[in-house]
Amino acid sequence: MSMEFLTLAQRIAEAAADGGLTVQQIREIARSQLGEINCYPGVPGDRCHQLALFVALHGQLRKGKGHENCAQILEEMIRHLQGRCPGTTRHAVLILDAWWHDHYEKWRANIETIKHDGVRIEVYLIGAGGWVAPLPM
Repeated sequence: MSMEFLTLAQRIAEAAADGGLTVQQIREIARSQLGEINCYPGVPGDRCHQLALFVALHGQLRKGKGHENCAQILEEMIRHLQGRCPGTTRHAVLILDAWWHDHYEKWRANIETIKHDGVRIEVYLIGAGGWVAPLPM
């Protein structure tokens, strides 16, 4: 299991544990560390990038409006990788504060197809206190 973006997940987890993160702050952290990427939630940008970040905070780690939960961000990831940017985005990073297995199962076949097409997907579960746990997908 690749953990190329573990440091990004740790940075988001630590910042979120310190009073929560807004959607804008997530985007700023990602862009300061990675440059131009597609970032969800928020405005993903007007063009497709090699890397896309999908963050779902629905508990105490979020601040402000515009956040998506696990079900919503999984659907957004599928739409991005199979609809908006197929063949361009080659790496997806999914960071969540809750894992909803039933919603993963709903999209499992799509996710397996995406992986078979060569897209690398990294998943990290984060929590209060700044902890991070990589999840195999």
